[in-house]
Order: sequence, then C-alpha cells, then structure tokens
Amino acid sequence: MSNKRIFFIFLLAFCFAAGVVYPEDTGVQLPNVCVSGIMYDAQSSLAVVNGEPVRQGEEINGMTVIKISDSAVSLEYKGQAFERTIGQGCLTPQLIYKKTSQITKIINRPNTRQVSASKNRSNSRISVFSYGNLFTLIFLIIVFLFYVYSSLCLQKIANKTNTPFGWFAWLPILNIFLILMIANKSFWWLILLLIPLVSFVCMIIIWMEIASRRNKPAWLGLLMMLPVTNFLIIGYLAFSR
Repeated sequence: MSNKRIFFIFLLAFCFAAGVVYPEDTGVQLPNVCVSGIMYDAQSSLAVVNGEPVRQGEEINGMTVIKISDSAVSLEYKGQAFERTIGQGCLTPQLIYKKTSQITKIINRPNTRQVSASKNRSNSRISVFSYGNLFTLIFLIIVFLFYVYSSLCLQKIANKTNTPFGWFAWLPILNIFLILMIANKSFWWLILLLIPLVSFVCMIIIWMEIASRRNKPAWLGLLMMLPVTNFLIIGYLAFSR
C-alpha cells in the first residue's frame, strides 16, 4: 500500500474521530428556562415555566412542551430537544414549589397585560359611547329650541295678521295648514307641496304673500328658502312692527 493511500485513510479516520468527539455545532442557543413548579398525576400534568402555567403540547416563548414528569420538563426549541428539572435555571430558588394549591393560584392569576388591555378597550368604548350620547343630546336640544322658536314666530305672525287658530303653529302638519291660512291660500295647495321642485316654488310664493300681509317687502319670501337666514326672516316677520 502506497504512502498516499495510507495518509488518505488516516485523514478520513481522523476526521471521523473528530466528528464523534467534537460534534458539529448546530448553532441553536437554548433559551433560559425556569421550571418553578410542577403538578403531575395520572390525569393531568402542568408545569410553571418562566412564570406561566403550561401543559404538555403547549407552546411558551417559542418552545414546545414535549413531556412533563414529576420532577422535570422536556422541551423542544427549533428542532432541538432538551430537559429542565424543577428549580434548574431559576434565579430565585425560594419560588420553587410543587404544591398543587400554589400552582392553582398561578393558573387563576389574571394576566395583567390582558386585564389592562381589556380595561383600555372598555374605557375607549365607554368614552366613545359617552361622546356619542353627548353629541346626540346637544343635537336634540338644538332641534327642540329651533322648533320652539319657529312655532312661536309662526303664532306671532298669525296673531298679527288676525289669522285664527294660531295655536296650530305648535303642532306638526297643522302648522302647514296655518301657514296656508296666513297666506290666504286654499288647502289644495297642500297637494302641490307634496310634489318635488313644485313645492319649492310654492313655498316661495306662500312666504312672499305672508311678507306682504305683514306689510314687509315681498322679496323677503325668497330669503326664507336660505338656511339660517330663514330663521332671521321669520323672527323679523314675527316681532317687527
């Protein structure tokens, strides 16, 4: 056998031996694990890992709990399995326990992050709901005040034009009849007021007639079709001399 073959065989044997003695580094750094409590019986198994209760098959911090025995927990992290006994890796040994009652307290202990998040969500819902109610209340108050104002003005106009049934101004639908009475229009005009576009022209004619009956310029009836301005005009027709 030549020296080259002997050297090659020796090199292969050395590499094999080095591989056995110094296995290849997987590059996976195992996480810190603190097993501070275990409850193990024939029906259920639970361990407290890093302060959280977990059962077999569950995940915690990227680790999967493979098996829970009466004194150790087998875990898997990135395909690599390892085991931690109770108390191993814990910085505070005084927290080590195996009593069922203590583990039950941890299970029943609410997650502070979840509780705070739920409180924040409930507070946001309450605040949104409160603001919504406030805006609705303000809107209803404004609508009510405008209704009272317009009804009062219409009754004043009816009184100053010697139109009967001035109290119709405070009742829906009847106030339309009162407007027609003030303008000396037939109740048949009510049908015209139900027709789109035609009703707009009719209301201009009606309020121009009302302005004339109050001895005011007829063109004020045109301003009654403008938002906001109409409240000023109806007040002018009601309370001016």
